[in-house]
Amino acid sequence: MPSILLVDDDKNILFLISEALKKFKYDLTLATGGEKALEILQENEFDLIISDLQMPKVSGIDILSVVKEKYTDTEVLLVTGYGSIKTAVKAMKLGAFEYLSKPVNVEELRHKVTQALQRKELKIKLAKQQKALDKYHEMIQRDLKLAEQIHQSLVPQIYKNEKIEIGVKYLPMIGLGGDFADIYYDGEKYIYLTLIDVTGHGISAALLVNRICSEVRKLVRENLQPAQILYDLNNFIMDVFDQTGMFLTTFTTRINTDNYEFSYAGSAHPALVLWKNEKNRFEKLSSQNVIIGFERKDANEFIQETVQLKSGDKLFLYTDGIVEAENENKKALGIIGFINILNRLKSFPANEIVERIIDNLQQQYYTQVRDDIFLIAVDFN
Repeated sequence: MPSILLVDDDKNILFLISEALKKFKYDLTLATGGEKALEILQENEFDLIISDLQMPKVSGIDILSVVKEKYTDTEVLLVTGYGSIKTAVKAMKLGAFEYLSKPVNVEELRHKVTQALQRKELKIKLAKQQKALDKYHEMIQRDLKLAEQIHQSLVPQIYKNEKIEIGVKYLPMIGLGGDFADIYYDGEKYIYLTLIDVTGHGISAALLVNRICSEVRKLVRENLQPAQILYDLNNFIMDVFDQTGMFLTTFTTRINTDNYEFSYAGSAHPALVLWKNEKNRFEKLSSQNVIIGFERKDANEFIQETVQLKSGDKLFLYTDGIVEAENENKKALGIIGFINILNRLKSFPANEIVERIIDNLQQQYYTQVRDDIFLIAVDFN
């Protein structure tokens, strides 16, 4: 049963309050004066304390302070005379549940006691729920941290040989993103570069990326043509993720390291940017195909193209987070702004370019990034 400590230096008032509550199932303890109450509180906790506000030596405020420090869940109901109402209001700001004016109205007393005990039960219930939520939140944070580590492990390492150098930079917007890249050298002459941007962010996009990762790596290791990879990837998405509303844009490419023949097939992905050294200009290689996962297509409907690259050329693959970055005036960088940055950086090695691009964004105040950023730069030596 609920335990209540009654405190007053007037024994008559103590008797009246205890009589008013006696018929209810309360465990009542009486303390004559504040000093006696503090002694009792040294080793006893109560659900509710009903105390006179004005008492010699130890006042109701003193009792309130001790209770709120030692027993945070205990409610305190103060009884005050007319001249002490301001003090009682102050006490409520310090944590008292409510106050009663003398002479005490029995029905009002019983009503406020019921309210105070109900509030304590609610506080305890909420505290338990909060503790459970905190524990659940902590578990989620641990899982998200692990998921981020797993996702980061999918980012390909810098690749370099005597003919080609590839730099990579990945910046997820919220830790878990929907971008994925793969770099694969077949050990003979072909290097496959694949860049994918899954719609959405967070856990669902990251889970989809992890599933797609294994499929993409399987396809490129079969030495397929880029258009064939898109066809098989589209079928895979339609078979496994149909009706999920998840789509992806992508570029899949193949570089012949013997002669720098470059084949590419894109699906609704931002255009590749190519620096043609001999012509001293940038060119854009646009996507030729529809977004992956939207509808089934025959293999012959997927298009790829081939261009001849030369030593000194540079190739840039990226996701739309870079061109959609905004400055303080909400103006997006855009493809022109991106190419302007590349123009300033084209003399650097591929690995330095991808690092310096982010610095250049910040220097130009394009700091509002609304999507994941994935950058791949390729030097043809």
